[in-house]
Amino acid sequence: MERKRIAPLALWLLITLFFVSCGSNDDELPFDEEFKGKVATYTISGNNITLTKDWGSSSTFYANSTNQMQLWNFYANLIPSDLRPELIKLELFADKDDDTGAYVSPINPNDLSKWELGYNMAYAWSNTFEFNKSEVAFNAIHEYAHVLTLNNTQLVAGGSEDTCANYFPGEGCSREVAYINQFFTNYWTDIFDESQAFEEDDDEAFFAFYDKYSDHFVSEYASTNPEEDIAESFARFVLLDQPTGNQIKDQKVRFFYDFQELIVVRDRIRANIHFQFDINQVGEARIENYRVSRGQIN
Repeated sequence: MERKRIAPLALWLLITLFFVSCGSNDDELPFDEEFKGKVATYTISGNNITLTKDWGSSSTFYANSTNQMQLWNFYANLIPSDLRPELIKLELFADKDDDTGAYVSPINPNDLSKWELGYNMAYAWSNTFEFNKSEVAFNAIHEYAHVLTLNNTQLVAGGSEDTCANYFPGEGCSREVAYINQFFTNYWTDIFDESQAFEEDDDEAFFAFYDKYSDHFVSEYASTNPEEDIAESFARFVLLDQPTGNQIKDQKVRFFYDFQELIVVRDRIRANIHFQFDINQVGEARIENYRVSRGQIN
């Protein structure tokens, strides 16, 4: 099962409108409307990547190996290689109409020790060629959180929800001590069934659920399911200061401080942040800024 940073349809339409409004006729810009799909496939070995497939991108910007390496080097310099031994494959693609900013996925559903990382290059640069460090960093840490919480040390691959005594995220049955099982037990047991009662593409029901429990979630996307909730919360645990509030969404971020090994991970990643991180340049904050600029909310 792929783990994606996506926006519900109504939100994605706003993102698309925002990007189109800033568009250009220069077909060398990152938001080339003529190009969709894969750009390049690499194998990952520590901090090094080796090209295994050039997919023949029609965009010279995406096909430029310098731009591809800029994205990878930023990621590799942010997440220490010994923290991500599971990542062995990199898929670069570019499609501004795809609502996936990045993803991770097990290469073999029966082996949660080997994963691929995918990045949508259309999210990494603005249409003025500015590399969005905040967006790329947030996506990197969000996707890293999926691997951290769903790998073979946390889950037993395969099986089914019916045979799993703990939380079953899809890739397998979580072990009792798994981060995601503890997270689910602490924060989801009373609302999970309600979150599963509507169809995945039912935007109205999704927003109603989020609005009802907005104090539970650090973002709208976090309310999608426990897997996205823990990833969204973990990214804020790493990138932002410890929250002092008492809402459930604050408790979720503080959850990670109960694990010394995760505090070490946080400190190691933060030591590599040599840029000004701006949460307002990431995901749903951009959407809200767009709504404000259009006078859609006060």
